[in-house]
Amino acid sequence: MGYRMYARGITSLDSTYHQAILARTGRSTQCMRGRGITAVMKEKFFPDYVYRQPSGGGPILDRKGAVGAVKKPGRGSGMARGRLVDHEIQRWVENSKGIAVNASNITKTFHPFSRAFIALTQRLRLTPVSTQVVVRDETCNIATLVDAVFLNSSGRVVVVELKTGFEGYNDISTGRMHAEFAHLTNAPANQHSVQLAFTHAMFESTFPEFGAADALLIRMTSYGAHVRSLCPRERAAARQAMQQASSF
Repeated sequence: MGYRMYARGITSLDSTYHQAILARTGRSTQCMRGRGITAVMKEKFFPDYVYRQPSGGGPILDRKGAVGAVKKPGRGSGMARGRLVDHEIQRWVENSKGIAVNASNITKTFHPFSRAFIALTQRLRLTPVSTQVVVRDETCNIATLVDAVFLNSSGRVVVVELKTGFEGYNDISTGRMHAEFAHLTNAPANQHSVQLAFTHAMFESTFPEFGAADALLIRMTSYGAHVRSLCPRERAAARQAMQQASSF
């Protein structure tokens, strides 16, 4: 899938612009041929990570007694909240049509994290382009969805990985990562950085016509927004890992 180009830059997706890319990509999970990058990362780089309660207790167990991630029902928190925010951001981008808008006109019922994320992107002068865009590396047979794609004030593409929550345990690890990322602990903060590094690399290989792109990890919490740029070392490590295609 390509982008429609205007004099002021990229402003909207256009499925007729680049048929070669359209054949490989899309905007839904049905287009995701290949292994999901989150499963690959866990298997290869942090298989021994175990979520522990922020209070210092034991691991969270699901109903079958297996170690699980944070899964809290409803709108308030956990994975359901993350899915809700993703969906609301997608609605906002589709409604905005790539043009900065007054968020309060279309987001009155949105989750506070969604509204805060939208306000943050406007303060950063980021123009929304699209969300949930499939990118992949066919050599490694891996794929993922880009949470959001923006343009900055200079017209440069910005790939955004959006996370919500993780209060109290974002920086808590249970060991170190493996292979190319052995210099990092396996804390969720580093897991997200690694995910962004792979997503960014796949975006650039999927859409080579846009050249180098920037990348941001944005985590929305009850205490505010936490913004991190992609670390050059993590970027290099992801590209090194992808060169070893057989390892995936």
